[in-house]
Amino acid sequence: MYSPSKSLCERSAVRAVRFTLFASLLVTSVFAQTSPAPTDTKDEVITLDEFQVSTTSDKGYRAGNSVSATRIDTAIKDLPFSVSAFTEQFIEDIGANELLDVVKFAPGVTSGAKEFTQGNNRYSIRGFDGDVTPQRNGFVGSRYVDSGNIERVEVVKGPASLLYGQITPGGTVNYITKRPKDKSYVKVKAQVGTDNYRRVDVDINEAVSDGRFKARLVGAYEKSPAWADPSGGDSRLVAGSFEAKVGKNSSLILDFESFRKNQEPMINMSPNMSVSVSASSGNFARVADRARAQAYIDVGNLNLGFIGFAPLPDDFNYPSSNDYRRSRFDSLYLQFNQKIGENWRARLNFGYDEFKISNKLTGLAEFTTTPSAAYLATKNRFDYVAELQANPAAVLADASKTASSLLTRRKRLEESSGDTLSWQAELTGLVELGEVKLRPLFGAFLSKIGTGSFRRESTATPSASTPNEATTPIQHFQPWNYNDPTTWVHNTNFNPDDIPNVNSFNDASGEESAVYALVNASLLNERLILIGGARYNKTWTINTDFRPTVTGGSPSVGSKFEATKTTPQVGAGFKLRPDLLLFASYSESFFIEDRSLTDWNPSYNPLLPTSSSNPVTRSTPAKPTTGSGYEVGVKTDFLDGRVSSTVSLFHLERENRVLRFRESAPDGSFPTLTRQGTVDQSEGVEVELTWSPTDNWQVYATVSKMDIKTVKAIFPALPTNADPVYQAAYVAAFEEAKALILNAVPEGSAEQLATLWTRYNFEHESLQGWWVGGGFVYTGDKAQRTANPTLFLEASTIYDLTVGRDWKMDGRGWSATLAVKNLADTVYYNANQSRGMPRRVVLGVSTKF
Repeated sequence: MYSPSKSLCERSAVRAVRFTLFASLLVTSVFAQTSPAPTDTKDEVITLDEFQVSTTSDKGYRAGNSVSATRIDTAIKDLPFSVSAFTEQFIEDIGANELLDVVKFAPGVTSGAKEFTQGNNRYSIRGFDGDVTPQRNGFVGSRYVDSGNIERVEVVKGPASLLYGQITPGGTVNYITKRPKDKSYVKVKAQVGTDNYRRVDVDINEAVSDGRFKARLVGAYEKSPAWADPSGGDSRLVAGSFEAKVGKNSSLILDFESFRKNQEPMINMSPNMSVSVSASSGNFARVADRARAQAYIDVGNLNLGFIGFAPLPDDFNYPSSNDYRRSRFDSLYLQFNQKIGENWRARLNFGYDEFKISNKLTGLAEFTTTPSAAYLATKNRFDYVAELQANPAAVLADASKTASSLLTRRKRLEESSGDTLSWQAELTGLVELGEVKLRPLFGAFLSKIGTGSFRRESTATPSASTPNEATTPIQHFQPWNYNDPTTWVHNTNFNPDDIPNVNSFNDASGEESAVYALVNASLLNERLILIGGARYNKTWTINTDFRPTVTGGSPSVGSKFEATKTTPQVGAGFKLRPDLLLFASYSESFFIEDRSLTDWNPSYNPLLPTSSSNPVTRSTPAKPTTGSGYEVGVKTDFLDGRVSSTVSLFHLERENRVLRFRESAPDGSFPTLTRQGTVDQSEGVEVELTWSPTDNWQVYATVSKMDIKTVKAIFPALPTNADPVYQAAYVAAFEEAKALILNAVPEGSAEQLATLWTRYNFEHESLQGWWVGGGFVYTGDKAQRTANPTLFLEASTIYDLTVGRDWKMDGRGWSATLAVKNLADTVYYNANQSRGMPRRVVLGVSTKF
């Protein structure tokens, strides 16, 4: 298959060889260092875990410490920020298979997944999302994450770019991978379930040489549940971690991960209904209706004809059975820890990541619906949209109202790939000035990034008489008719290499560097906690075009984009008593959403013909999309941690999100402009509670209530029209569209969320070892699509139930669970077009020895 990103592939191959050799030499060195030590080695073997979370203080679902908020292992109850931490037991009990299964329980967090090649690890946190992958051990993570190598998940709230660079204002997710333990063991877990689901996990841990060397290897294979028609696929995970004490005051950690996910074809995608409301005389006979349609487009590129989902069978899937999505993620990380004196620790990190996602997909994700001529003789398209949204099944089946409802069978291949090299150095210590204790952290970060993406697709509609097998590569297959299921042909196939044109392409390289400092101070006998610091970040990228059809094979290098940003963060907490903390914080964030904007060209000469030397519009550099926010709250840790809670009030703002709209140009055209100047706001309250009423009963619960909306935007100038009827309708619709945009909830965000999970261990002698767990995730109405601010995904509550038993046999520990996911078989959507999984039953058995 033709690869559009030649330079990226060459770079990746060279780096892969280089780092394979490097890893081989490193592992050899590590094993050399673990040769038998002198008899008395206890004094030489030290623990350097300031940069790694310690789980010894975890009690069930209550996580004692966190590394995500300050980069060093710190008690959550002493942090003046909101941090949700999910322990290994919690992750195991809920039966998580992917990262979303865990983070959806955190307050203020819901899925913002936009599939195709963006993956499912995209979240809306406190109302804001973006194309930002989660963190992996503090580095940029993957778009797909298997739970088999996850030991802890932490969600840091607020615009905390100080430690993590580019994030959205709501916060970030940091998952912590499995590291070697002090005791040797082998754990095997097997699962089977409905819809042909199967999974096997193997976890092997080995500690040798009196603890000087530890190794852990994790593997998993999963056969995906095939609940849609067609559907199928599997995934494979191999991960390893090695830790060696290479001296009295130093340690070395090497870990790698390789993950493959194949979907044949992609599932969970549900098509929308779409009614064309373009402002043409053919669509709108009446001038006033045409003016209304045009105003919606001009103000904010709104399309109110894009509405909800077509009524379809529960197992409906629109791709062809020959389609696929193939995802590959590989990573290698090295960490060196050094103790300097009694109070200082240094850490050096190196990371290499590489990914590629290929998605072959037949069909568009929407039924294009056209009202009948008889209907339009007395009403208009706005009336039709309203009726269709109110009762879609009846309107689609009524030939007097609907002329056709067709799903275009476009042929499409979309690929994205990239590789990242990262370096990080950090130094932390302790300085005591009387009763004042200072714990500073200094860090530097450098990341080199290469990315590539392209899309090729068919663009021509075949004649009605052309059979699917006779279509040319550039032609679509025959469309599916909603009212005629016999047209729903799944066995079509095409060779992407035969499609002659590449429709979009991007190949970019860049660099991100930063220096940062953070100080954690405790005063008044550690009752007053102060945290403050700042990060200086610099980002640049250059786009390079290697398309032979465009450049004849000679690379075309684009202009260099560069942005710098300094982001501060401060927090303060005061302990009214050792188990009650009042806190407040302020932080800022940044994110590179777009690198260029399209605006009017001030040098345009209307006396000359429009041309490349006299363009109407120009491209200008975009600014980073920034965030700022503060929160106040209270944390409790009553009854020795039995009642651990966080209640927080927050206010967040996001500035300079990019808006797109059409505006009349002097040459008579209507170009799409992109401008910044928006302000989005989110404020609300979150409650998180971890409660153990008794030693055998655990409860985790959250509630979030938010007000999320756009409060400022840039709009085009109001044009004038000589026709008073047109002008009056246009002005009314213009103001209506502005109001829709200014009060819109950001796409993928829900203003009300609630979760609960509880586990009860039976203590009666006849039920020894048995336990039951269950809970729910409630998601309020979720904004579905930016282009239609009136459209929301319906609120849903998803219930899960698990029954388990733990016992010992022949000196081994055994466990068995029977879980029912989505107990009520609720149809719900994680994001637009991304349907959640139906009810399924999973039986699991594991043993550890």
